[in-house]
Amino acid sequence: MESEFHVRRPALLGGLLFIVSAPVHFVVTQDVSIAIAAVTLGMIGGAYIGFGAQANDSKTLALELLVAVLFGMAALAGLLWHWIAIPLGLALHAIWDLLHHKPIVGARVPRWYIPFCVIYDLSAAIFLVMLYAF
Repeated sequence: MESEFHVRRPALLGGLLFIVSAPVHFVVTQDVSIAIAAVTLGMIGGAYIGFGAQANDSKTLALELLVAVLFGMAALAGLLWHWIAIPLGLALHAIWDLLHHKPIVGARVPRWYIPFCVIYDLSAAIFLVMLYAF
């Protein structure tokens, strides 16, 4: 599946999205920041459901649904157990993105999406660890 939409510098765009979205975490309490990060991880985790649905293959859709649920569980664990589950989930999502290259596993995604998402995921994961741990 190659989308008609094309991004020229997806990694740069992912970095810019992180830069624009990160400052909100400085103006809210840590509990609110964790909630925002958890919702973000849940939304990011669910993105591949759409790609799975477009695959027109029940096994691919089932895999993407299962993995989305796992990322949702990581987000929930970040809320109910410990914040570390959220940056871990983001880092694991970057790996999940990379596994979709060529695609090794899962649904086919637009070529630009993988570097865009990997940069955002890893930047956010590192940022959240530095924000909450130090």
